[in-house]
Amino acid sequence: MEPTPPGLEMDPVPNAGDLEFAYAGRVLVVDDEPSVVDVFREYLSAQGYELSVATSGEEAIRLLPELRPDLILTDINLPGLSGLDLMRHAKSEDAELVVIVVTGHASASSAIDALRQGAYDYITKPFDLDEVHQIVERGIANRRLTTVNRRLLEELRQKNEILQHHENLLRERVRHATRQMTLLYEVGKEVSANLELAPRLGVVCGKALELSGAQAAMIFLRQDESDEFHPAAAAGIQLALDESGSSQVLVPGPLLWGVHETRSPVRRGVGEGGTPFVIPGVAHTRARTLLALPMLTAGSVMGVLALLEKPGGFTEDDQKFMMLFASQAAIAVRNSQLFEHTKSLDRLKSEFVAVVSHEIRTPLTSVKGALELLGDERYFQNSEQQGKLLNIAHANSERLLVLINDILDFSKLEASSLPMTIERQRLEPVVQQAVHNLRTLLEERRIRLETRLSEALPDLLMDSNRVTQVITNLLSNAIKFSPAGGRIEIEAEPWEGGVRVGVHDSGEGIGPEHLPKLFRKFSQIDSGSTRKAGGTGLGLVICKGIIEQHGGKIWVESTPPDGSVFHFTLPAADAAASKPDASAAPGLTVREAGD
Repeated sequence: MEPTPPGLEMDPVPNAGDLEFAYAGRVLVVDDEPSVVDVFREYLSAQGYELSVATSGEEAIRLLPELRPDLILTDINLPGLSGLDLMRHAKSEDAELVVIVVTGHASASSAIDALRQGAYDYITKPFDLDEVHQIVERGIANRRLTTVNRRLLEELRQKNEILQHHENLLRERVRHATRQMTLLYEVGKEVSANLELAPRLGVVCGKALELSGAQAAMIFLRQDESDEFHPAAAAGIQLALDESGSSQVLVPGPLLWGVHETRSPVRRGVGEGGTPFVIPGVAHTRARTLLALPMLTAGSVMGVLALLEKPGGFTEDDQKFMMLFASQAAIAVRNSQLFEHTKSLDRLKSEFVAVVSHEIRTPLTSVKGALELLGDERYFQNSEQQGKLLNIAHANSERLLVLINDILDFSKLEASSLPMTIERQRLEPVVQQAVHNLRTLLEERRIRLETRLSEALPDLLMDSNRVTQVITNLLSNAIKFSPAGGRIEIEAEPWEGGVRVGVHDSGEGIGPEHLPKLFRKFSQIDSGSTRKAGGTGLGLVICKGIIEQHGGKIWVESTPPDGSVFHFTLPAADAAASKPDASAAPGLTVREAGD
């Protein structure tokens, strides 16, 4: 069982034995008849009661503060102040005081009236002493039970107050924790909005200021290849830069307040008259309050988040809450570092592929030219077998050259350096050129091509060669995946301020589970027909890049076994020209037709 909170220990409820006191009770007898007083004194004293006597109501009132009796035994008819007046006064001082009135038979109505006004019981003269003893004993017991009950109720009230205090405290802690978690969640969404490292570091520093109330924040990141740190970002403070514009490199230790070694937060404050401490990596800056938090990933310190100069200093609650934030920020920053590293590797790969492909294309062009020369009957007389071999070699050199060109185009697209010359042109000649490029292949496969171009097509701003490349690629794919003797349609129509082009094939169609693979680089649908068709898996990726660089979009619709249709859109010339960034993309040259 959980321990009882402090202050909630309950006293045991008293039982009958606990109600016995060291004396039978204090009784005040008020009567002006000496004989009656003597009888009460002799009998009640013998029963163990502590007895006091007053001969008038006024005398009894004077004795009450000193005697503090448990029970008053009073005659109703007293000289001066009556017994009822005495009772009212006594019960106004002590509401639980037991009052028993004594009256004659002739005054029974007065005794009943006394009961209505708060008397415990009454005794009629002449009285039976045993009966008197029983009434007094019951009255004293009632007084004691009432006292115990009052004490228990008071203790219960106190315990309830303590419980209420603990409940309120717990509710406040829950509200506080919920508020903090909600705040961290909202901040986490803002931090994660941009995966780039530099903007994310800036957001982390800015949010650290908002959450902590500090005046400045810094992030020190550890170099992966060493234990050296460098200031990577700051908010509310200026980093010290060298002549090359780089921040200084720091060795962990005292300069980073021991956070690296202990992997624990450090909280410091300098009182009035104390010397502010130096902040590493910041020019001519000292601080009087500091909260340095380790940014932990996989159990190691990948950075330090330093918060500076909070009015009143940083508290223990600040440290606990900001440690949660630092842990969350560490994961986000680490993801950004991995993203930057991946981008760097991807860029190196693209550069390598581009260089190698370019170097391969140069000798391949020579080989292709030599094969064409060898196959020219004007210069060389070849046998039928030699002609076949030369044709095979020439066809494969053509295929290899197409693959290399695809890889080069893809590398340039990834580097946003694919050259384009954008001009105001019509779409019809572009479609005709693409169809002409594939006329021989269409005839070999006995595929019928239908072209439907709307007469209301607007002028477009485009690179005709690149759009021809896109249409040629889509038509080539349609030919590959359509059966011999099949039918292909290409159509173009006005669409949402531009033009939509669609290429329909008569193949088997593409299942919905394979659609997401179509526009991924080096990805092909895993089917026999695809493997027979071959290719690098870059054609559709290149098409997507070209269309998007024109400001359009490309997608596919397919319902097996009814074939597929590839759509792409291009903005109209007037709509594209109205956009201020229409020519801002790298590699784009925009000029009017006839320039």
